[in-house]
Amino acid sequence: MKIIDRYVFLELLPPFLIGLFVLIVLILTQQTLMIMNLLVNKGLSVQTVFRLVLMIFPQFLTMIIPVSVLAASTATFHRLASDGEITALKASGIAISRLLLPLFFFALIGFLGSFYMSIKAGETQGMSLQELITTVLQKKLSLGIKPQVFNNFMDRFVIYVDKMPTFSKMQGIFIYQKARAGEPSTIIMARQGSLMNERNPDRPGIRLQLRSGTLVREGAIQQFVQFSSYDLTILGKPPGQSAGGTPSIRELKRMIRESSPPKIALLRKLEDRYKNYTYPFSCLIFAFLGIPFGIYAKRSGKLSGFVFATSSVIFFYILNTIDDLMVARRLMSPFFASLVPDLALGGLMVFLLILVFREVSLSLPSLSWLFRGFASRP
Repeated sequence: MKIIDRYVFLELLPPFLIGLFVLIVLILTQQTLMIMNLLVNKGLSVQTVFRLVLMIFPQFLTMIIPVSVLAASTATFHRLASDGEITALKASGIAISRLLLPLFFFALIGFLGSFYMSIKAGETQGMSLQELITTVLQKKLSLGIKPQVFNNFMDRFVIYVDKMPTFSKMQGIFIYQKARAGEPSTIIMARQGSLMNERNPDRPGIRLQLRSGTLVREGAIQQFVQFSSYDLTILGKPPGQSAGGTPSIRELKRMIRESSPPKIALLRKLEDRYKNYTYPFSCLIFAFLGIPFGIYAKRSGKLSGFVFATSSVIFFYILNTIDDLMVARRLMSPFFASLVPDLALGGLMVFLLILVFREVSLSLPSLSWLFRGFASRP
C-alpha cells in the first residue's frame, strides 16, 4: 500500500509546482509596472524594491497555494481516470477511498504552507512594512525637494526651501500644510531645519525638525506662534502617539464594542484577521474537490476539469466578496462571514465525493460544443 501512497503523492507534485510557478509569474508580470516605477522614477535601489516585494509576496502566496492544490488534484485524478488506473485499482479490490490518504497528506502540506504565509501576510500589514514604506517615502522626499522650487508632497504639504547644503539640512523654509477634515490649514516659516527619519518602532515616520521660525494657523481663531524648535510630522504618528502594528483580534473586538455603532473599517479588519486563519482550510477542500472534478471531467472533454476547477475558484472568491459586502452592511458577523466560503465549498465537496464513492454516473456538461463552434468558423 505504501507504493500506492508514494505513487499518488509523486503524481500530485509536478502539476502543483507547475501551477504555482505559472501563477507566480503571472502575478510578477502584473506587478512589473509598479516595480519598474520604483526603480526608475523613484530612484530606489534593487535591494529595497526586492525587500518590498518579498514582504508583500506572502499575501499572494496565501491565495496561490490553494488554487495550485486544486489544479494538482484535478489534473492527477483526471489522468488516473483517463488512463484507466482507477478502474485497475477497483478490479484489484482497492477502493477510491484508499487514495484519500496520500491526497490528505499533500493537502495538509499545502494547508501548512498557506497558513504560514497567511501569518506572514498579517505581519507585513504591521510595523515592518510600515517602516519600509516610511524609508521609501523618506528617500523620495529627500530626493524630491529642490531648492527654490515649490515642492508638493503627498498632495498635503507644499514645501519651499531656499538652500539645501545636504539632503537633510535646509535653510530658509516655507511650508504650507493644507487643511483636512477637522483641521485648519497651517503656514510655517523657519530659518533652518533638518529632515528626520524616525526609526523608533513605537512611532516610525518622517519629520521635519524646524528651528527659529513662525507658525500661523488659520481657523475660527487665528493662531500666531513664534518658536525656537518645532517638530512637524510629515508621515506617521506625532510624538506621544503609538503607531502600533496590526491590532489583534481581541483588540479589534474591544474597539468594536467601544464604538457605537460599530465602525465598518473595524468590522472589515476583524473579518480579515479571521480569514488569516480560515482561508488556509480551503487547501483541504480544494484538494478533495479535485477527485470528482478529475473523474467526472473524463466524460466531458479534456478541458472540462480545468473549467470546473476554475469555476469553483471563481465561486469561492465571489462568496468572499459577498461576505465583505454583508459585513460592510452590518448584516453578518465577521467570524461567520469568514467561515461561509469554506462551508459552502465544503458542502459541495461532500456531495460530489458521496457521488464518487457510490459510483453514481454523473455526466457533467460537455464543452466540446465550444471547440466545434470555433472549428466551424472559416
